[in-house]
Amino acid sequence: MDEEKERGDAAAEPVPLRGPKGRWTGRAMSVLGCALAVVVLVGAGVWWFSPWEHMMGLHGAPPKAAGGVPFEGERFFRDVVDPVLAGGALVERHGRGVRAVDLGSGRTWWNLTRPGRATVASVWKVDDRRVAVAWTDRRLTVVDVPSGHRMHVELPDRSAAGGVMGTEKIRVGAGGLSGPGGRLLVAAVQDREVDAYDASSGRRAWRRPAPRGCFYHDALQDGIQSQTRLLSLDVDCLEYGGQAADYAYSTLLDSSGEPLPGFAHFPGGSLLPAGDHELLQDKNDDVKSNGYRLIDSRTGRTLWRVDQWSSSPAGGRDEVTAAAGQVVVTDQEGAQVALYRAADGRLLWRRNLGDSALLRAGMVIAGQVRVIEEEPPPIKVVTFTSTGGIEGEQDLPMFEGAGLPALAGGAYGALVVADTEPEPNGTHRPSVLLTARR
Repeated sequence: MDEEKERGDAAAEPVPLRGPKGRWTGRAMSVLGCALAVVVLVGAGVWWFSPWEHMMGLHGAPPKAAGGVPFEGERFFRDVVDPVLAGGALVERHGRGVRAVDLGSGRTWWNLTRPGRATVASVWKVDDRRVAVAWTDRRLTVVDVPSGHRMHVELPDRSAAGGVMGTEKIRVGAGGLSGPGGRLLVAAVQDREVDAYDASSGRRAWRRPAPRGCFYHDALQDGIQSQTRLLSLDVDCLEYGGQAADYAYSTLLDSSGEPLPGFAHFPGGSLLPAGDHELLQDKNDDVKSNGYRLIDSRTGRTLWRVDQWSSSPAGGRDEVTAAAGQVVVTDQEGAQVALYRAADGRLLWRRNLGDSALLRAGMVIAGQVRVIEEEPPPIKVVTFTSTGGIEGEQDLPMFEGAGLPALAGGAYGALVVADTEPEPNGTHRPSVLLTARR
């Protein structure tokens, strides 16, 4: 009985690790513990610095198509930052990540974040259904808004150029280009470089550095208004030891990354798309404006010059914007709005809103001209008909006594009005999303 008990007690004891020579040793336990600690630390480090993403949502029906957004009156999101309208949804920075909000219901469709310290730096529109998300660690994620499908690339580190331009961080801008065979390219601009990637595979299609001593400035338009055929870049150049741009010009790249003939070193301000082949340019000399002109992108020839008829006693200039083959000229203090045809400069209509009116720059959105009227109160968005009549007005009570509204874009029957003068204690520039009045 004693022998059986001893055998049973021996079987119940834990079996220790056996050393290389068959001896029981505590050293193996110590090694195992250290290895486990290393694995945990490495795993934590990988998690902290990893490019992995976390997508929440994607339940229920996807955001509605462009023509299916119901009219539900005014919608106001004070915490909206960098709004982009794509795929029938509002995509915007939110907290440390980015989210898509259904325009019809206001419900958050999905929320994209990443573990670790990386946060969203900016959001840009690539095409009608995709957006590009630039992260603070130079990762670029392209998201198909309705499906949530994602593709990402790791952008080259251009931080060494920051000291040359006197900036602490390299700003990343992104936009869509229609490449060979209709494939979509995503162009990422980082001050001194442009890198274009295939939106499906993530393979780099081409790279174009800025000339020596120069860098790309205000590289892309607002993400709400995207140009998918050509890439318009402003180039600022510094002489050695200079603290500011000694000279500047514009350039226009095609889908291969090469400048269009005649546009490699084009004098003047930004070249913005106004129509199929028309470009709007502010002819400035960095000190004052010399007026606006429309340019043919196929030849570089000036088509016509914008008639400047500002009546401001202070000598101010008109605000000029263009889209969808039309050019809007707004005399802010003279309360006049005019619409021209981009191809030939034909005046389509002109409207005077009264001597007491104070206007902000107008914009062509969804084929209609809209202007913000600051005075007389209340502050409102005025929408014009195709002949210059007033189709409707929508008040902006959230700007009464605070902020400075400006039209930022629109799609799917919605407008985005940005606050260009947010409260001093605000960490981000808020925006307002409206559903357009019909």
